[in-house]
Amino acid sequence: MNEIRYAADKPKECKYCYYWAGKKSCELGENNCYYLLPEKKEVKSKSPCDGCPYGRVSPCIGYCLREIQQRGVRK
Repeated sequence: MNEIRYAADKPKECKYCYYWAGKKSCELGENNCYYLLPEKKEVKSKSPCDGCPYGRVSPCIGYCLREIQQRGVRK
């Protein structure tokens, strides 16, 4: 996933960029291009505990109240 992505408003050629230093090269360097977009972060798999109010601030309380509540609704 090391795909290099640039912003849509990037000039077609670097020599038309604001940071182009005459006939030399880019002032920022290729690795620090102004139009370079950050890498996409991998999406974490969803946990059944996502959104649980008990695990948000303090550590998990050890059993899942969501499961207990769902069992009560199903009965």
